Amino acid sequence: MSATAYYFWSPTCAPCKAIKPAIEDLKEEFPQITWVSVNTQDDQLLLSSHYSVTAVPTVVVDVKDISIERHSGTNISGYYRIIRNAIRTTGQS
Repeated sequence: MSATAYYFWSPTCAPCKAIKPAIEDLKEEFPQITWVSVNTQDDQLLLSSHYSVTAVPTVVVDVKDISIERHSGTNISGYYRIIRNAIRTTGQS
């Protein structure tokens, strides 16, 4: 079982720019998670709509058939929490 983290951002979003280095750290620290970066201004797959994302930055972690968690804003600890929960759920430690 695997987990996918969708990182929703916008090129005009100042908070997105501020947390970008922390998101990059998360990607390096948790390579067992599949990461998908979604520019909400060019979301041709309509993932923002599918996951009901209304604010950026937002990370949505989708563990297929088990759970979906999300966190928005600049509090990095929330992103760590949802990623760790996904890893526990999938047993991919």
